[in-house]
This record gives sequence, C-alpha cells and structure tokens, in this order.
Amino acid sequence: MGSFQPYVGAGVQYINFFDTGPGANLLGATKVDIDDAWGFTLQAGLDVSLGNGWSLNADVKKTWLDTTVTWHNTALGGANVVGDADLDPWIFSAGLGYRFNLGSIFGHRTDAAPIK
Repeated sequence: MGSFQPYVGAGVQYINFFDTGPGANLLGATKVDIDDAWGFTLQAGLDVSLGNGWSLNADVKKTWLDTTVTWHNTALGGANVVGDADLDPWIFSAGLGYRFNLGSIFGHRTDAAPIK
C-alpha cells in the first residue's frame, strides 16, 4: 500500500494504580485504594511514511478493565466502602516518528559475513 501501512492488534494490559488520593468525596474517606488489574485491548491504526525515516502515526484503542475501589475510614462510622469500577475507555493517539538507520550510525558492512 505504498507509504500507508495499516495495522490491527489485540492484547492484554496490566494497570498499576499509584499515588491515589481520596480527593473530595461524599463518603468522607481519608484514603482510597484502587486494585491493580489486567484488561483486554483492541487497536487499529495507520503509519504513513513521509520519507527520510520520518513517519506519521494515528491509532485508536478500546480497552476493557475491571477493578475494585476501596474508600477507607469513611464518615459512615469509620467503615470501608468497596465498589467495582469498570474502566472501558477509547484511546485516540497521533504521533510523529523517526526510524534510525543503524548502518548510518555504525557504518555499513562492505564485505559479506563468512558463513560458519
């Protein structure tokens, strides 16, 4: 397809939540924990060669992630509140890339490598 290179993919992801804070919450919680989780992702995209190693990229991903959220020490008598969270975002991205030619950096081999 010339300079256009479409692609599709599927895979798994692992999300580690860190630096979570209670923020302003109606439960009066003093601490919030979000469990790390595995999810499933589909993606489709397109790379467009601009020449001289440069390219443009655009892709879209849909991911499905289920996790558990715990609000600690709530105003409800200090009890914890536990809930399930379904995080299923669409992710759109675009980028500009450059592919390095290692032969230009390290030099080109002029002699054929011997077969061993």
